Amino acid sequence: MKKAISIALALVMVLALAACGGGEDKEGGSAASNLTDEQLVEKLGAIVEGKTGELPVETTSFAALKESGFEVEGLFKNWFNNMDVPEGAKIAVNQPLMGQAHVVLLIQPGEGTSAEDLKAELDKNANPNWMICMTADSVDSAVKDGLVLFVMTSSELGLKAGDFIDAFNA
Repeated sequence: MKKAISIALALVMVLALAACGGGEDKEGGSAASNLTDEQLVEKLGAIVEGKTGELPVETTSFAALKESGFEVEGLFKNWFNNMDVPEGAKIAVNQPLMGQAHVVLLIQPGEGTSAEDLKAELDKNANPNWMICMTADSVDSAVKDGLVLFVMTSSELGLKAGDFIDAFNA
């Protein structure tokens, strides 16, 4: 009887440990669920809501832009010094309808890529001078729930990257 109870308790402990350990990525943060492009756009919309003032902006996905014929690879290379779009990543973008120094990206890394590693690569390759007439002087990024939020904006527009990061982390 004692042996059966001991085995049952050991089994319960193993199952409890397995249940607690399943939601962590290798960097120690919560792993992102596999979001659709629409869910990613919705999350980004909530983050940027009310923070862009009078700036006419659009929030959409790279997939939707690509589907409409927009060359997202070139745009990404401008923002990140010739860095390729991360393989398998889903990306939602908030940017002005006209070319002003402002971009907010919410990225779900592709399979096998950690959010922390992607954030580090984006930070290293960020090009705040991608616009000819304006520099993004407020640049920041954060990782939460396996997603990366990356922000480049200009204080001339009255925007601060930290406001977006705070909304992401809330």
